Amino acid sequence: MTFSILILVVCLALSCFFSGTETAFTAASDPFMHELEKKGNKRAKKVLRLKKHPDRFLGTVLFGNNVVNIAATAVTTSLCITLLGEKWGIFTSTFVVSLFVLIFCEILPKTIAVKFPNTISLALSPLISALTFLLSPFILFLNALVKHVMNVLGLKKEKIIESAKTELRGTIDLKSDESLKSEKNMLKSVLDLDDVSVGDIMTHRSKIISFNADLPLPDLIEAITHCPYTRIPLWRGKKSNIVGLLHTKLLFRALNENRNDLKNFDIMSVTADPWFVLETTSLLDQLQAYRKRHEHFAFVVDEYGVIQGIITLEDILEEIVGDIVDETDHPMESALNTAPGPDGSVVVDGLSSIRDLNRQFGWELPDEEASTLAGLLLYETERIPRKDSSYCFYGFHFKILDKKGQKITRVLITPPAKESKDANS
Repeated sequence: MTFSILILVVCLALSCFFSGTETAFTAASDPFMHELEKKGNKRAKKVLRLKKHPDRFLGTVLFGNNVVNIAATAVTTSLCITLLGEKWGIFTSTFVVSLFVLIFCEILPKTIAVKFPNTISLALSPLISALTFLLSPFILFLNALVKHVMNVLGLKKEKIIESAKTELRGTIDLKSDESLKSEKNMLKSVLDLDDVSVGDIMTHRSKIISFNADLPLPDLIEAITHCPYTRIPLWRGKKSNIVGLLHTKLLFRALNENRNDLKNFDIMSVTADPWFVLETTSLLDQLQAYRKRHEHFAFVVDEYGVIQGIITLEDILEEIVGDIVDETDHPMESALNTAPGPDGSVVVDGLSSIRDLNRQFGWELPDEEASTLAGLLLYETERIPRKDSSYCFYGFHFKILDKKGQKITRVLITPPAKESKDANS
């Protein structure tokens, strides 16, 4: 009996240890540990390493805690049955273990750990690091098994990430201060980068300014001089056959260096190879690709390799911070610079991005089926609208003010009256 009591005491002490350790490491301050690590504190380094792999750390702690709790329950049950008989022994052991574990192995150690998380985690880091190392093969097996079960149940990593994004969006929306509207829009735009493709915000091929690489050099230089952009696509044979991307700064530097021998100057010697990306590429992936390649200009192609438009780093930044008007932009070309009328109506370009319109004016036009206003009108009407024709859907009134060929160039949009929106909410 003495041996059983000794085992019970050891199991309860270990349960207290594991419970307090879990809380202490979870509540430990990362900045505090980082500062200690910079000063050469080895224990702080171990704490940060353990927190960097929470699945291994928690697996070790939870495994140890469950083993000692089960052992304590078994020993207590055996002692109580021996002293009180089977009927009362089982009942008494269940009550005693539950009460003892709750008070002395859960509430008390966790309360102490919450008050002194940094001190406790530093003190216990060598022991926990050793346990994590010893149990790592078993813990890795358990983690793999848990992930497999989660996949079977449909609890995949993507769903967990999406749930976390939803929670962040809700947290941002709860900040109702109107003065933070622009900051809230930027934060939500960052969260949406992985859900928006480059095809949704690219500059359409119809708006691309490009030149024939086979033009005589004087004519090509004349055209480039009057072009408002510094990066210009060059093509051969047909406009869809892009052969290079010309940077005007590099061109004029090369012309200056070869000014005595311009007859033999090859324009292709100063062009960069075109970079093609699929229109289904997410903005987050494209942004990371720009950082990796140290570039910020790419041609967007569809699944057949046909050029659909261009995407620049500025386009992605505008998706986050809103429209950026520089010296090459005409103010009236941007829907974001259109002032609403007394009834909230605005006149915008047909190629205006639905996402930009929603963000700027607080609308909720759908962008699942079309990324531009013209695309939305074509999708909803299932025809090419005539000039001066009017349509109503989603509570908005649309009037086609102008067309250029089959392209919708100007649209008057009148949003739902504010009173009716309030009444429906």
